[in-house]
Amino acid sequence: MAYQINKTDGTIVATVADGQIDDRSTDITLIGKNYSGFGEIFNENLIKILENFAESTQPDHPLRGQIWFDSSESKLKVYNGVSFVPVSSATISSTQPSTLAIGDLWYDDVGEQLFFFDGASAILLAPAYSSSQSLSGLRVDTILDTLNQTRVITSLYNNGILLGIFAKDSFTPKLPIIGYTGSIAPGFNVGTLANFKIRATCTNSDSLGGAPATTYVRTDVANAINGQLQITVDSGLIVGSANQGSLFVTNGNVTLANASSNKNITLSVNRSDTQENAIVINANARTIGLYPTESTSTVNLGGDLVVNGNLTVEGTTTTLNTSIFTVEDKNIVIANVAVPTNSTADGAGITIKGGTDKTIAYSNSSNWLDISETLNLASGKAVYIGGTKVIDGNSLGSAITSIPGVTAFGTQNVINVGPGIPPVTQMRLENHRISTVSSNFDIELEPDGSGNVALIGSPKITGLANPTSAQDAATKEYTDNRIESRPLIFSIDLSDGKSNTYIVDNILNNLAPVSEYRTGTDARILCSLISNNAQSLEINSLPPAVSTAAFLTTLGGSSSLAITNISFPPATITAASVSVTRIIKEFKIVGGVWDWQSDTVLPP
Repeated sequence: MAYQINKTDGTIVATVADGQIDDRSTDITLIGKNYSGFGEIFNENLIKILENFAESTQPDHPLRGQIWFDSSESKLKVYNGVSFVPVSSATISSTQPSTLAIGDLWYDDVGEQLFFFDGASAILLAPAYSSSQSLSGLRVDTILDTLNQTRVITSLYNNGILLGIFAKDSFTPKLPIIGYTGSIAPGFNVGTLANFKIRATCTNSDSLGGAPATTYVRTDVANAINGQLQITVDSGLIVGSANQGSLFVTNGNVTLANASSNKNITLSVNRSDTQENAIVINANARTIGLYPTESTSTVNLGGDLVVNGNLTVEGTTTTLNTSIFTVEDKNIVIANVAVPTNSTADGAGITIKGGTDKTIAYSNSSNWLDISETLNLASGKAVYIGGTKVIDGNSLGSAITSIPGVTAFGTQNVINVGPGIPPVTQMRLENHRISTVSSNFDIELEPDGSGNVALIGSPKITGLANPTSAQDAATKEYTDNRIESRPLIFSIDLSDGKSNTYIVDNILNNLAPVSEYRTGTDARILCSLISNNAQSLEINSLPPAVSTAAFLTTLGGSSSLAITNISFPPATITAASVSVTRIIKEFKIVGGVWDWQSDTVLPP
């Protein structure tokens, strides 16, 4: 009968049939009754237990409480029912383990920091910074100076960058210090980090920016500034004993203002050592004078002149020397005579001078505008008739429903087909593709009469989905997969105790070669094991029929009796009892080979 293997708590780990082994339920091989060659497997089981399954990867089928020596970390671990955890109290991981107990140490192998667990939280022991933060804080070093004397310095780092060095002596380092140049003086010596400042308030200083304090402007005395003066606030500059004048900025606009009532602002220039008033702004009269006292001055405007009131030009000739003439009025009237008619308007228009005249002119005889040149509409514009678009740069207007006389089109990028006016696109021909545009529409091919859909040149139909109904077409892959991955059913007699390896090598590999089936294909084999109990016959219980006869001996001529005939009555032997054990063995193609999966013992 099959062995049932129990754990300490009484639950069944596996059932091993007679003459079989089980190397799937646990990490040691379980041996069935009367298995041939069990000695090697038994000894290997002892070795595995002795070396605690030493390997770089954890056992495949661990039981709670099983010990494993992780050879990649040279650490002994125990399986807690979920995962293997180190037996020692020191745990190495990138995140805080949930299994820490009071007094345990945890080393963060990503941040490279050591923590102590006090029962509530992990307390950082050292270093104070993680590996991602790099060296940060104070570090005490002993270095040599140029006289080979030892000097003790305290360096201040942040994120691996040297900020500066504290020292009590003056000396020059013998070897370069990364992030610092020059000699060291008593106090804090700033490193080479750009824009490093000690942002605190000082009561006094030897110098500012390396310059003596006497070079800076004071507010209590007159100053001469040898350099540019820049005011970086919009409130700007205020001058005058009563703050009469100011120069300031408002919303980016610069303002020169006079705060005294009815006082002028004058811009004066020096011409030949004579001061002349170039611009005089009279606040009281609201006038601006440009060289108001000079009769020979000229005002040149390099840009536009905007006159909000009336413009009066005195003179007999007005010349506009400009490339663009802009008129604000909405209508320009041409041929404006006392009594206008079509005849008086004949030939009126616009002439553009060039190598030949370019004209737009009214023709009274034809009652239309004659345009001498080709019209070129800007991109995105169209031609309309009666308010309806006729043509644009890309297409005819929707009102155009016929094109008489057109027999051929050029190559089209896209053809949209659909019913209605204007049409609603339902099908699109684009490049080499026919597609539907409206949602959930089919593409239908409908030959007339008895015609068929014929493919020329033996092409393939690709991209088919798996069939869901009887009339759906199936792909080669779908058909091959259904055939090559179907379950296989066999039955054999295992009374001779053949192993799973024998079944794979000599039966499955011959009946169902893996090259003909897909990975994951199952094979179920009904195995029968027949045994009988021999019956014995007790001869002593059968009364024999005997006869005797006298025989003369060679010595002395005496005679003795001897049995001459022995016969037994017919004996009936009860037939031997026969018992049958049935097991369903399941195999699966895994990694290109047949692999045993499980045994199921059927009830008698």
